[in-house]
Parts: sequence; C-alpha cells; structure tokens
Amino acid sequence: KSKCEEATKVAIEVGFRHIDGAFVYGTEEEVGRAIHEKIEDGTVKREDIFYTGKLGSTFHRPELVRSCLEQSLKKLKFDYLDLFIIHIPVSLKPGPDLSPMDENGKLIFDIVDLRQTWEAMEACKDAGLVKSIGVSNFNRRQLEMILNKPGLKYKPVLNQVECHPYLNQSKLLTFCKSKDILLEAYCALGSQRDKMWIDQSTPVLLEDPVLGAIAKKYNQSPALVALRYQLQRGIVVLFKSFTRKRIEENFQVFDFQLSEEDMKTIDGLNKNLRYLNLIQLPTPLSTRLLNPTTKTRPKHYSPQETRTQDLWTTLSFHLKMNNGKNTSSIPDFISRVRNQTHISSPCSIPVISPREVPSSGSPASAGDSKRSILYF
Repeated sequence: KSKCEEATKVAIEVGFRHIDGAFVYGTEEEVGRAIHEKIEDGTVKREDIFYTGKLGSTFHRPELVRSCLEQSLKKLKFDYLDLFIIHIPVSLKPGPDLSPMDENGKLIFDIVDLRQTWEAMEACKDAGLVKSIGVSNFNRRQLEMILNKPGLKYKPVLNQVECHPYLNQSKLLTFCKSKDILLEAYCALGSQRDKMWIDQSTPVLLEDPVLGAIAKKYNQSPALVALRYQLQRGIVVLFKSFTRKRIEENFQVFDFQLSEEDMKTIDGLNKNLRYLNLIQLPTPLSTRLLNPTTKTRPKHYSPQETRTQDLWTTLSFHLKMNNGKNTSSIPDFISRVRNQTHISSPCSIPVISPREVPSSGSPASAGDSKRSILYF
C-alpha cells in the first residue's frame, strides 16, 4: 500500500491524470492521500484528475450499490468519482467478506439481475456522486443485455477488459465502437506472471521478437510499442508500475507514432491468449495465496471443471430456493446464468429431478435413476 501511494504521486508529477482504482483493491485511502497531497502542493486540481472506481461483486444488489460507492468516496475523501464501473459481471453473496467462501473453499455466488444493478448505477449518476458509469469484463452479450434494457437512461460509456497484442479484442472493439462505448485495456503490457495464478508456460508478451524488432525500428521499448498500438486503435490504456523510471518512460508513448504497416503486423500477433483467465480461476486472485488456516493452495480447476461446478452450484441453489417447484423458469434461469458469467463454450452438468436435489448441493450419483444431463 505504501508503494501504491508513492507511485500515485510519482505518476501525477510525471504528468499522468487518469487513475484506475477499485473498492476491492483496498488502496483507496492511500491513493486518496497521494492525490490530495499533489492538490495541496499545487501540482494539480481535483478537476484535473480522472479517477475510476469499481463496484465490488458483493454489492450488486441494487440496494447496496450506493453503499459501495459512498464507502469509496469516504476513503478517497472525494465528493464524486469521474467514472464508476461494475468490476465483474459475477455476483457474490453480500456481506463483509469480499470473497465469501463455503466450507469447501468455493465462492458463494448471488443471483442478481445486472439490469437492476445498472439502474442503481444510473441513480448514483443522477445523484451527482459520479460523472459517468460503465462496466468491466463484459462480453458482447452482456453489453447488449444492458443496452437493450427497457427504460435505459444511460448506456455504459466504457468497457474495461484484458487487451494486448496477444489478445487484441478486435471483435469486441468493433462492437463497442459501433455503440459509442470506449474500450479500455488492462494487462496492456501482458502480465506480471504471478506463479500463483498465471501459467508459466504462456509466452512473455514483451519478449516477443516481432514486438522487439518494431521497438528497435523506432528506438523505443517493446512496452512503449505495445501501449502505442492500443492508443492508435482508440483504446484507453492502463498499466501499473512502482518504478519512477518506468513510469516516466511510459509517458513517452505520446512522442512517436506507429506506421499503418506496423499496426497490421502487431494485429497479426493476436493469439486469443488470456493471461487473466476469469473462467479458470475458481477464486479471486487474493484468495489464491496459501490458505491461512490449512497452509495449502486451493485446487486449480480446469475451465471445464469450473464451468461444471459453478453451473451446478447456481442451478442447485435456484431449484432449492423454489422448493423444487416452478421448473418452467429453468430455461430463463440458464439464460441469465450465461449472460452473467464468462461461459464462452458449451458445457454440461448432471442434474436430477428438482424434488430430488440433495441438501449437500452436489450432483446425484452415477447410479441415480433420475439423473439427466443439462446442456448449456
């Protein structure tokens, strides 16, 4: 946290004015202190700073949205945020724990219609607590769910997603531009490759020989070329560094321009490679460290296992909440689950008759005569 505070002051001194934060980062007090210090010494005014905050996943219920925002404002000591976005389109059980877990170490999800969450976001804008509202980690289907909402008052101004030369998000970018929605890139320089949650066999973006050759051509670093590539595509770019030298270097992204030919060459580096795999991570990054109680690491589920487990958990929850009745709503429920999670490929889960759902919430045994397969 102390590094975060110092890095924020350095960034402002260098010339950066856009600061991306979030409720769940736990650094808003430090960032707020840094900004206020630079305001007090005359470096900037509050209106010079563009601060982005994010709605935590445990605050998706419409009655909780403003509470999350007000807590951020209090920590930052701000009267308003410039941008407030839904951090991730997956809802978690409300409460003091930002990563609520069951006895098996699995996240406890909540069933929330994100269209209602969005209406609460709109109310925050009407109240003058935020200038603009947007989303993060939304795919096209999820964006369309908001855009097509009856009575939509304000559309998302921005969608923040992982985006870099190995994952250039060209289709999503085209869609967002068609709807006048800005795309914003995190992991723009690849990843910091934390061994706890990054497959170490994935290629290092900034060591790509093509990127290196282009960087040498312009007498720039591969990092600057990766950032410049995004800017010329009309994408807002985020990066993180605690080092003054790198912060100063990255600000030089405005000092040169890539040719159209080099832009196309970098386009060709796309591998649809995701460093931060939101499907594959069964728990938030903060909980993938050693469990403080058992001193063990959580199981790293495969994408298929995670989709199966999470869909089973949510469907089972849905059936039990309805006491095995109103099964006609299941197709609509499935649609909502797909809209509100990062399921991008088909999967199946074992289910049994609603009245036979076991209290443990686990799938029926293979020999259960009422067992069937539900395809998504």
